[in-house]
Amino acid sequence: MLEAERVLRAFYQAWGVPDLEAILALVADDVVYENVPVATRLVGREAFREWFSGGLAALDRIDVAPRTVLAEGEMVMMERVDDHIAGDRHMILPVVNVSRVVDGRIVEYRDYFDLDTVRAIGLA
Repeated sequence: MLEAERVLRAFYQAWGVPDLEAILALVADDVVYENVPVATRLVGREAFREWFSGGLAALDRIDVAPRTVLAEGEMVMMERVDDHIAGDRHMILPVVNVSRVVDGRIVEYRDYFDLDTVRAIGLA
């Protein structure tokens, strides 16, 4: 397994705890984080911390099930299914991510998903 894939898998495992500090340890100081369909674009670890901690506060955790993974060098493309869990409610969202990892940290992160699905499951 390439380092880039290992880092991305560790990033998602921390979502399932959730462990914000473990999540933040895997992103670069100048990370660019994008949720493309909703035009969320964050630059820097602190902007990511503020945004992500707000999202985690509304959930118990996010369990991520990787499906297809393509990795080459610094780049990873992962098809996954996210289960956003709040109490007994499970909000399932299929996602494709493209990330770049340099020196063990995510420097570029882009999620692609269907916005209508996000609305239907109550995440937007």
